[in-house]
Amino acid sequence: MARRKQKKKATRMEIISEGNLPEPMENLRLRLSSPRLRAQGTIKTYLETAQRFLQVVDFKTPTENDLRRYFLKRRQQGISERTLRKEFFHLKKLIQSNQGWEWPFEKEDVPFPEEPSQTVALEISVIEKLISSRKKYTDRERFFLAVSTTFGNRREELSNIEKRNIDDESLFIKTAKHGRPVKHLIPPELQKIFIAYRPRAHQPEAMSEMFRRICAKAGLEREYGWGWHSIRRSLITCLTGLLPKNNLDPAMLADYMGWAKSSMAGIFGGAAMVGFYRRPEILDSDPYGTDKVIFGIHPFLPLWKDEVVKESSTKRRNNAKSKSRSSR
Repeated sequence: MARRKQKKKATRMEIISEGNLPEPMENLRLRLSSPRLRAQGTIKTYLETAQRFLQVVDFKTPTENDLRRYFLKRRQQGISERTLRKEFFHLKKLIQSNQGWEWPFEKEDVPFPEEPSQTVALEISVIEKLISSRKKYTDRERFFLAVSTTFGNRREELSNIEKRNIDDESLFIKTAKHGRPVKHLIPPELQKIFIAYRPRAHQPEAMSEMFRRICAKAGLEREYGWGWHSIRRSLITCLTGLLPKNNLDPAMLADYMGWAKSSMAGIFGGAAMVGFYRRPEILDSDPYGTDKVIFGIHPFLPLWKDEVVKESSTKRRNNAKSKSRSSR
């Protein structure tokens, strides 16, 4: 007699995704979704914090002491001040989203992390190892690593890439963090990789798991802070130095990354070189002008080049065989 399969208990993330939410959390999601839509990952993070807190108060209207006890308990659990600071603003948004609930804290109550924020950029040798190990990856893993190391996309941007975002020559990226959408040229080095895999949207968490698999297949022990964003930091760091070194406008990096104009002004507005190195005649007549210039100095793109070399060698051998047959 066959055993009945037990119904799998839905995880917290699945409940959130399916929309089966208690009223206070639904109110929070509504606030985060309109009129300005937050990123999917942002909404999930807020909802996870909200659920954790509401379970403590049994989903009843919280008091000031409920909130205080929550922060004390989290601190006793070893949660860092930086995480508590994040949860402080998550819970503030939850309280503001529910009519009749009061937020008792002021600016001076915000948890203050003493330790500096840890932002990790991968060493060049690590990225070289990841790319040189590409034969070990699936077509999907190889595709996303190629996109990440070439265009430096955030995890959220990678997770949203779908088949409809790609044509024979370009990749459309819907940039996160209020950036400008970017249509990138697919470089010859990556043509075979783009043909081999047609992407679909993924959950951000699935992208993180994919990065862990890539590291394992490359024989690398993943260290704290390693992820898609650490590749992004490395690329930005390299290009920030390479652009002026090659007499190119540093602001081209903002065009390439799809940063908002306000970000461009903040990062490059004070640079004496802006405008001096600008070569508009290279870019204005070609929609992919910026890409072509960046590709010429790109620190990681040449590492994918042997895919093209091998294809060219095969074509040459086939052409030689054809000529040999025709001469007989």
